[in-house]
Amino acid sequence: MKLIIATSMLVLMPTVVQTHHSTRAFYDRAASAQIEGVITSLFWRNPHVGLTLLVRNEQGEQEEWDLEGGTINTLRRRGFTEDSFAVGDRVRVAGAPSIRGLNALFVTNMLLPSGQEVVFTDQPRPPLWTMPPGAPATASPSGPDTRVLGERAAPDLFRVWSLGRIYRLEAPLALTDAATAARSAWDPIRDDPSLRCEPPGMPNAILNPYPIEFIDEGDRIRLKIEEWDAVRTIYMTDTASPQDTSSSRLGYSRGIWDGDTLIVRTSHIEAPFLDDSGTPMSEAAQMIERFSLRSDEGRLDYEVTVTDPAYLVEPAVWNAAWIWRPGLTIQTFDCALN
Repeated sequence: MKLIIATSMLVLMPTVVQTHHSTRAFYDRAASAQIEGVITSLFWRNPHVGLTLLVRNEQGEQEEWDLEGGTINTLRRRGFTEDSFAVGDRVRVAGAPSIRGLNALFVTNMLLPSGQEVVFTDQPRPPLWTMPPGAPATASPSGPDTRVLGERAAPDLFRVWSLGRIYRLEAPLALTDAATAARSAWDPIRDDPSLRCEPPGMPNAILNPYPIEFIDEGDRIRLKIEEWDAVRTIYMTDTASPQDTSSSRLGYSRGIWDGDTLIVRTSHIEAPFLDDSGTPMSEAAQMIERFSLRSDEGRLDYEVTVTDPAYLVEPAVWNAAWIWRPGLTIQTFDCALN
């Protein structure tokens, strides 16, 4: 099977991050390749589904390809399970090719023998081979002018929220010289904690494409984050003090209400990185989050501002939006190494 690569298919390869775990060190996300072959093995675990494919090349020789996809949580929500794939199935796949010339692909789309097409990316995207006649061939918009609406009005914050717009950095990071040097020395293959199934700290813990859930516990709010099975406690009274707690990867959080907006201040964060690109973070870092409920649209706007005198010249600000889809539940993440 001939390998087909297109470097101009940017409409099908959005520049927003499609997975929270770094793949930039391995795959060319600006290109798209297609191959066809027989599944020889399947790894059905988070953070990424893994497959091997036996492919016949242009010379008629068989070669093995390593495929990596999205999370099983995303696939389950789209109606696909481990039983949807089987060793011996002949499939067609498309995705980002290896930047190192290896027989490897980060899968975005897969056509099964049944004729069903699987979209592997966390953010919605159009099918490649099963598009109904007359359907628009554009990916789900994610630009700054996109209006993200929920499926119905949300009466309050305490429910499960699904990502409506992927997180984005409002301006390039303004780094100190020490941060610039540390980031330059960062090797994503060697240093990325997610490749060892080590969960990130704040704010990276919440900057992901998976659902979150707010649970009202009176004097505190429990915030469940599906990715990495993280659970945060947001104290809503003065009964607990930062001095009474030790530093942790999620830090100490205290919240207050300002109308329909929950404002959360977090300190005592012990995490090596600010993001998934190797930007360092010190224990002096502090964060202010704003969860703003827009009940008329079933939408939750989010903004987090990070200050860190050791590594940031100016505060770093990310924003995102969640929407309410009734019936959605938090799944377990249960990361495992392949």
